[in-house]
Amino acid sequence: MRLMPHALLYRSWLAAWLFVPLLAGNALAQLQPPQQQQQPLTLASDPAVLAKAALGTERGTMVVGTLHDGQVAYGAAYNPEPPSQPRAIASGSAEQPMFEIGSVTKVFTGLLLAQAVQRGDLKLDDTVGRLLAGKVDGLSPAVASVTLRQLVTHTGCMPVMADGVTGGAPLVEQFHAYDKAMFWAALARIRLTAAAPPCEGAYSNFGMALLGQLLAEHYDTSWGELVRARITEPLGMNDTVITLGDKASRMAPAFAGDRRQPLFDMQAYAPASALRSTAADMMTFSRAILAGAAGPLGPAAARMLTPLARYEGAEIGYAVMVRGSEGGRRTYYHAGVTEGYRTLWLLAPDTGEAMIVLSSNARAPMQSVMLAIGKSRYPVPTAEVPIDAKRLDEYRGEYRVTRNKSLSFTVRSGRLLVRETGRGYSALTPTGNDRFAVTAIGAQVMFRRNAANAVVGVSLAQGGSQLDARRVGDAAVQPE
Repeated sequence: MRLMPHALLYRSWLAAWLFVPLLAGNALAQLQPPQQQQQPLTLASDPAVLAKAALGTERGTMVVGTLHDGQVAYGAAYNPEPPSQPRAIASGSAEQPMFEIGSVTKVFTGLLLAQAVQRGDLKLDDTVGRLLAGKVDGLSPAVASVTLRQLVTHTGCMPVMADGVTGGAPLVEQFHAYDKAMFWAALARIRLTAAAPPCEGAYSNFGMALLGQLLAEHYDTSWGELVRARITEPLGMNDTVITLGDKASRMAPAFAGDRRQPLFDMQAYAPASALRSTAADMMTFSRAILAGAAGPLGPAAARMLTPLARYEGAEIGYAVMVRGSEGGRRTYYHAGVTEGYRTLWLLAPDTGEAMIVLSSNARAPMQSVMLAIGKSRYPVPTAEVPIDAKRLDEYRGEYRVTRNKSLSFTVRSGRLLVRETGRGYSALTPTGNDRFAVTAIGAQVMFRRNAANAVVGVSLAQGGSQLDARRVGDAAVQPE
């Protein structure tokens, strides 16, 4: 059986998306049925409606749990539809189906670090070299200098994967065999993506796995045991596990499109992506985090959400993505993808809301739900205002966001269009002076001028994040 190509899986893991891709094109608006477009999806929506929108026409099972007005609710969608909807979904009983939560596992690793820092056992500035002194030989000075803060915020210049987890055998087989001895050997020969940390945030499964293994070494136990003893057992999350045992029959059958997929067992990479869970357990986890310092997890729950670094036009806490500004409306989330499952976990402390979306199809079109929620929490002006078409030429050009990403603007049929590197063009709606909107995805484009009134830069705001770009070229390629 052929598995998802390695590059595609890497990109899926890299896409820590809530409201991205930033410029996915107007086709995303067509993902929602007409009645849902008339009634936009929000965190207050019926979870069964959210589940149907997030599963689309793909095969498999989709379960959504929401917390709204202090009440937890569950909904599900199936393809094909079962003869009758299982009672367990609606009741939140212990017999809910189970799913791989993929990189949402990283949030648990982040919480373990927050607990360690809160206790005074570790410091964010502790380095890999200090923590592995006498245990792993041959670390380069650059690798040894990487700190726990950098690992938990993806700013440690770590590669996406270590050598030995690329090409060749299917990923499922590689991860199953990749043990700690292989992991430490890879660390001793690994090359960072830059000369020395910190780096601009770049998602790293290896870096997060390393953080989890460092925590396990510090406490002389396994990462899985730390999760059980410090998170799942205290919270009564009995269905959040690595090893399934007698729970194996409860796993929702996994798909990638129409193709069945195997389960994704792993050893050394467990802190990055190994957990299985249910919607009920993840809602228990969500409520514990929202309860903050007064809740069952104590001050570490609040610490976990503390922003530590800039990341993708916004911020990141203890492995938790943060959108929104300080003192304003902040959203905390993480997403996950394995070869047969897709997951989104989200908290909105300002309204006391939470959501978990669990899919047994890695290709479930969850962007429609994510974008709708992003638009509802971070609305942008969309009312069109008149603009002289001749002025649009002032905005033509390429604007550099990062070394590998840029925004290109061009004009066609009297409309300004924009595209992100590697994506298609989207039409912009003028909403004010030097301001435009991509209405389908709730994004706002704001051009900047210098003292001479020349356009020199642009900012793109969406879903509580903002990317700034400087103008580097005058002409964009004309779209076909």
